[in-house]
Amino acid sequence: MEELEVGEVVTLSDDETGEEKDFQIMYIFDIEDRTYLCLVPEEQDDRDEVEVHFLRYDETDGMLYPIESEEEQENVIATFETLEAEFNE
Repeated sequence: MEELEVGEVVTLSDDETGEEKDFQIMYIFDIEDRTYLCLVPEEQDDRDEVEVHFLRYDETDGMLYPIESEEEQENVIATFETLEAEFNE
């Protein structure tokens, strides 16, 4: 299975519309035994705020999955904010 890297572009398709959109991997991090990706749209407007998406990455099947619960989402966002603060120092 091919390993994903920061800076790599992945194409995701909307399940409802079938529309495809490219995202760049901004961060890859682990929480306990799960791996998460922080993705930003490859084509962003020049805005102060950047659109950020989080997905869980399963290394065994190479698939990306949505965050399963609100608690999991909160943990992922808190970890991301910590990583971003450390990066900006």
